[in-house]
Amino acid sequence: IADPVRAVVYVVFLTTIVTIFGRLWVELGGLSAKSAAKNLLDADVQVPGFRRSESSVESLLNRYIPSVTIIGGVVIGLLASVSDLFGVFGTGIGLLLMVDILVNYYNLLVREQVDVHMPKLASLIGRNT
Repeated sequence: IADPVRAVVYVVFLTTIVTIFGRLWVELGGLSAKSAAKNLLDADVQVPGFRRSESSVESLLNRYIPSVTIIGGVVIGLLASVSDLFGVFGTGIGLLLMVDILVNYYNLLVREQVDVHMPKLASLIGRNT
């Protein structure tokens, strides 16, 4: 690392941007505590020890979702920026993209296998065969 100040600024900047993006993704993507509580109650899922109201489930989820979102954003930002600085084969962001693509392909293959080998299960989970 030739210029340590520039490296630190890069790491802090990228980590901050990724964390902000993660927070926005959760809010705009319908993954917030309020929408998750609504989805759980719509699916007739009840949290043991809590009333079956949207506000009580939302308060429970608000304990975890915001902090996990921020921690995830910081970890991804640090991973991407530090691996980019140390010249990992490909860039840090490229590695994250590659892992995401591989996970999506794996999930697609698993779904196809369920359709082929277990058609009754596939129809149970809403997939037409």
